[in-house]
Amino acid sequence: MKRRRNILEQGDLLPVLLLLPSILVVFVVMFIPLLYGVFMSFYNYHMGSIDLKEDFISISNYVRLFKDKVFLKAVGNTLYFTAAAIAGDLILGTVIAVWLQSLTGRLKSILRPICTMPLLVSPIIIGLIWKYMFNINGGLIYWVLGLFGITSKQFPGLAGTSTAMLCAVIAHCWQVIPFVIVVLSSGLLSIPGEYYEAAEMDGAGFIQKFFSISLPGLIPVYMVILLFNGVDAIKVFDIIYALTGGGPNNSTMSLSLYAYKIGFDTFDMGYAMTISNASMILSFLVFGIIFIRYNAKAHKEGQQ
Repeated sequence: MKRRRNILEQGDLLPVLLLLPSILVVFVVMFIPLLYGVFMSFYNYHMGSIDLKEDFISISNYVRLFKDKVFLKAVGNTLYFTAAAIAGDLILGTVIAVWLQSLTGRLKSILRPICTMPLLVSPIIIGLIWKYMFNINGGLIYWVLGLFGITSKQFPGLAGTSTAMLCAVIAHCWQVIPFVIVVLSSGLLSIPGEYYEAAEMDGAGFIQKFFSISLPGLIPVYMVILLFNGVDAIKVFDIIYALTGGGPNNSTMSLSLYAYKIGFDTFDMGYAMTISNASMILSFLVFGIIFIRYNAKAHKEGQQ
């Protein structure tokens, strides 16, 4: 008893006790549903099934994935959406963040809040907004394209199998770029101003200062953005559901949307959970390994 009191007085056990409620909440909310989803993926479980013993099918659902053409198409669509969305987020977010950083006075204080306004809107609402903007009959996008002589036949938008995913990427970037701007702006402020002053004394221009000072200093920030935005892009659901519902001809079908349709249109919950597990594995393979390798490299360089 005396030993326990000494541990508490030293503060070794106290942080654990304070964190315990949060750890329990995370376990209940995240890990139990995750384990349940993995467990049910080995069953031919339909909503309303009672006897699970008769529905055990081992790894048949996972074998079914490789024979499912819609699933394979959804994997390709998800990877394309993720790559295009991240590229748009990082490039446009960097350009706008650097531009805002270069401004001074009242204009800077006015534009920064305006640029972050899309963060206040939910993805499903953003999807509906852009659905009306991409409307062939009177949508804002087609009014602008009409000024340049571009018609709906040349750019079919949400109605075209080759352009619908591009429209979804544009809507996603409009929502996510403000987050990138906020994070990159904070990263730019953390870079010491003396570096820029020294570069100016050496005759460096704006572009040279960006590539020699700003860009290397923002690499850790880019990794954080890549992790959060990448995982968010792989599990995209809301915007595509509101824009196209996965069409036309499954050209915008994402893994999360396909899992939803399998689960709640056909009530095949076992296969839906298998698709969700595949999406989780894909997220880890694409971004988890990259982040682990980056951390290992940074730790190795820190030791040197």
